[in-house]
Amino acid sequence: AVYGRETMRRLVGAKVLISGMRGLGIETAKNVVLAGVKMVAIHDTGKVEMRDLGAQFYLTEADIGKNRAEACAARLQELNPAVIVTPYSDEISDLSFLSQFQAVFVSGMELEEAIRLNDFCHKSSPPIAFVRADTYGLFGTIFCDFGPQFTVFDVDGEEPHKGIVASISNDKLGFVTCVDDERLEFQDGDLVSFSEVKGMSELNGMKVRVKNVKMHSFYIDLDTSGMGSYEAGGLVVQVKESVVRKFKDLRTSLK
Repeated sequence: AVYGRETMRRLVGAKVLISGMRGLGIETAKNVVLAGVKMVAIHDTGKVEMRDLGAQFYLTEADIGKNRAEACAARLQELNPAVIVTPYSDEISDLSFLSQFQAVFVSGMELEEAIRLNDFCHKSSPPIAFVRADTYGLFGTIFCDFGPQFTVFDVDGEEPHKGIVASISNDKLGFVTCVDDERLEFQDGDLVSFSEVKGMSELNGMKVRVKNVKMHSFYIDLDTSGMGSYEAGGLVVQVKESVVRKFKDLRTSLK
């Protein structure tokens, strides 16, 4: 995956706890280690059983009877020497243990225990991201709590939509047409910015809302009647806007 600068900055400094080292837990741990966080703590109080070998690809018959987290820690560490992989096999009785992490993932954990951990994560300052997931054959469940106020800087993870300008009118609401090589992907209400526009140069660098988007045209919520006349050129690019999401804790979500 390709991450932005801010995402990479947070990623390389992140400490993550992953509890439950069966099939789903080990797959999650593998991906997080490969992503390159600072530290991954893997937690499991159980011992390796024969049935674990069917889903947990870092266990062998020689590991039967050993603690699940301790048995697979070395193999996870081999995936990325830059990441610290630490196994924990004790019960999480002292919730302050969670304070060192930026994210907590649990799988195969009893509901009451998951609620206890999530309560602590939700009330922490700053909140600790909490994810609970489980699989049941072909089915699965997932619960996410990223805190009471979580800012999403990119709501869809897609590249910003773009268009090549063909004309812009001088009207109370500027009417923009784009070359018809590709269909415009803008949605009504999107924020866009213009660049490289000749003639109507006042528009360059401005951020405006679009409305009444058609296949190759749209209106901008801006009076362009007093601007220079459009001559040629121009690119219009979607501006990604951040949004704040409010997550409920697990206890509240179950009511």
